[in-house]
Amino acid sequence: MNSFYFKTFARVCLLPYIGGTISQILRLIYNVNNDLMPKEVSWIVIVLGLYGAPGLIIFVNKISFKNIWDKIAYGLLTSQLVGAVLVHSYILFKGSASVLHVFPHRYWYSFIAVGYFLAMGLYVLCLNKRLYPTGKK
Repeated sequence: MNSFYFKTFARVCLLPYIGGTISQILRLIYNVNNDLMPKEVSWIVIVLGLYGAPGLIIFVNKISFKNIWDKIAYGLLTSQLVGAVLVHSYILFKGSASVLHVFPHRYWYSFIAVGYFLAMGLYVLCLNKRLYPTGKK
């Protein structure tokens, strides 16, 4: 598979997790409320998600899964990225980030979110290495 889309979709999937990690670290430092999230954040998540998530679905048969946990992580990645697009679309539609109130607005929750975004980011990084081997051994 040599299409431009195949060569780039998983790389684009990494960006929301880098951004999510950074945003949660900033939230820990500055204790910012989710309601103050700029609408540009939602647009970025939507654009990146609409580019990356279809590739996760279309090219699932190109993934050489290592074990059941790898499949579960891939499913979590796919559903979380699709879900993020839906949630951020809703935020823009409603003009409010109040939908994020389902997550605790406590300081401790951002520690969990940082861990989650880091873990998923590392998973996507490993996925990129499997999909786009450099040829070096």
